[in-house]
Amino acid sequence: MTTAAAVPARVRPGLGRLAAGLTAASAVVHLLLLDASSLGALATAGMALACLPCARHLWRSPTAAVWGLTAALDAAMLGLHAHMLASTSAHAHSGASVGGLMWLGLGLIGGQLLVAGAAVLRR
Repeated sequence: MTTAAAVPARVRPGLGRLAAGLTAASAVVHLLLLDASSLGALATAGMALACLPCARHLWRSPTAAVWGLTAALDAAMLGLHAHMLASTSAHAHSGASVGGLMWLGLGLIGGQLLVAGAAVLRR
């Protein structure tokens, strides 16, 4: 028999499902950005796979701890990707631009962070 104290309280399950969808979409974007000629492709694939356990927890049981971890990871990813974007832009040759998938990924990460923030603030 489990007590109420042993079972973590779910926080905003509707927002959890929205965040899970954004997380899964982010994983798909990582997979679409794979470059077989780059050693970084392995890291990119690993990052895509790392998103899936979070998506599962957000879909099934979005506890306060899951939301906190989601917000922290989203903020770290946003910072890392912004740095990568700045480095890419600084080294672009003759007007070459960063692809739309990179911008889509940044938008998804930003959206995930906003949803996580809303869930944490509304608990």
